[in-house]
Amino acid sequence: MPFASAQDDKLCEHLISFASKSKVGKPLKVKLINDLANFSKSCEHNETEEGKEFCNYLIKNTSTEFMDINLSRVLSCSVNDFNLGSVHLNKISGEFSVFETPRLNQDITLNINFSIGDDVINDFIEIKTENENEPVE
Repeated sequence: MPFASAQDDKLCEHLISFASKSKVGKPLKVKLINDLANFSKSCEHNETEEGKEFCNYLIKNTSTEFMDINLSRVLSCSVNDFNLGSVHLNKISGEFSVFETPRLNQDITLNINFSIGDDVINDFIEIKTENENEPVE
């Protein structure tokens, strides 16, 4: 298996694991930030264990230089049939919600907010999970 595919699969596994730990009324959030001026990155996790664990993975396994590749990887985990292919994103920002993520409880929504290529702020991807219903026991 090519290295990129293995990495993509691992990112999806970590994203699904992180999101599935979301509880009703207690959303989880991480924010991966690239600082190109210093060629470094950081990850905010709101001091949650789930966030710290996912941030540790993201810091070690995402691109510092190419946030568009990181965004593409997150999106390919979040929706069926997503592919930017050979598109290079020079400048883009936005936010959206994914209500039915493959392999994730359908009560959990992924809210993704991102900015790439802005001259004023560092590139970032913020992933927030919200669980609408507790499982019935």
